[in-house]
Amino acid sequence: MSQFRIGSVWLKNNLILAPLAGYTDIAFRRLCMELGAGLSVTEMISVKGLCYKNKQTFEMLRTCEAEIPSCVQLFGSDAADFAKALELGVLDNFDIIDVNMGCPVNKVIKNGEGSALLHKQQAAAAIVSELTKSGKPVTVKIRKGFKSDEFVAADFALRMQDAGAAMVTVHGRTTSQLYSGEADYQAVGMVRDALTIPVTLSGDIVDTQSFNERKPYADGFMIGRGALINPSIFAHLQGGELSKKYPLIKRHLRYLGEYFDEHYAVVTIRKFFAYYLKGERGVKEFKNRIYSANSLAQVSDLVDEHLANI
Repeated sequence: MSQFRIGSVWLKNNLILAPLAGYTDIAFRRLCMELGAGLSVTEMISVKGLCYKNKQTFEMLRTCEAEIPSCVQLFGSDAADFAKALELGVLDNFDIIDVNMGCPVNKVIKNGEGSALLHKQQAAAAIVSELTKSGKPVTVKIRKGFKSDEFVAADFALRMQDAGAAMVTVHGRTTSQLYSGEADYQAVGMVRDALTIPVTLSGDIVDTQSFNERKPYADGFMIGRGALINPSIFAHLQGGELSKKYPLIKRHLRYLGEYFDEHYAVVTIRKFFAYYLKGERGVKEFKNRIYSANSLAQVSDLVDEHLANI
């Protein structure tokens, strides 16, 4: 797969790990980058949290050596907050700045953030324009529209391009759909036809078939749920084999232990097992034991025990 360019930044390929709140921490991003992702994006980070110098928010900005290049995703509604975040210098280590203008969660929308910006083009354009002053490529993640059957993505994306955006990612669902139904990848193609900058498709890429169906409609591809099921999907879509899950689980455990305290690591890996074991039969008891484990050593032992019995 050929290189992919976002502004002045070149990626080794056009497969991007989507920003997923509660999942794409430094450990999982490292795993996916080592398994072939061309770029990984941090969890959604509040610019207000940065402005208030919130310790937990700052910790979410950590990157690893595998993240070359690196990308931070921010969310907010006021261009002045984004300008202040730039002045703090905490974003200097990132190569690309992405702005979330597509989050459908109500607690984000009610603050005028996320996909609420789809109906606030002037405010959204001001944010992009402000961030371009950093000299870094600025990208924007949006949805097809806000209300059911609404399509505003093309007009909105054009405004972001005019404001200086180097790439737009489109999730082919409306805000009201949340994550239900099928993402409209043809709508993403319509945005691509309208722009001169790269357009990346987000939504429902979980295997080779779903990737090939969407391939003609975008320049780049953002993968979320498919990576949670098996992080080696990035290598697989480039012609490699899907890795066996249990060695990946052990590797993921090791990385979590390197970067986080044990409580966070154990709680986090429990969430991943809902995806790692998706579709596997005869694992109910194993999953129950994993969810009751309270140390990384226990989780690791349970994985080894399960492997010895299959």
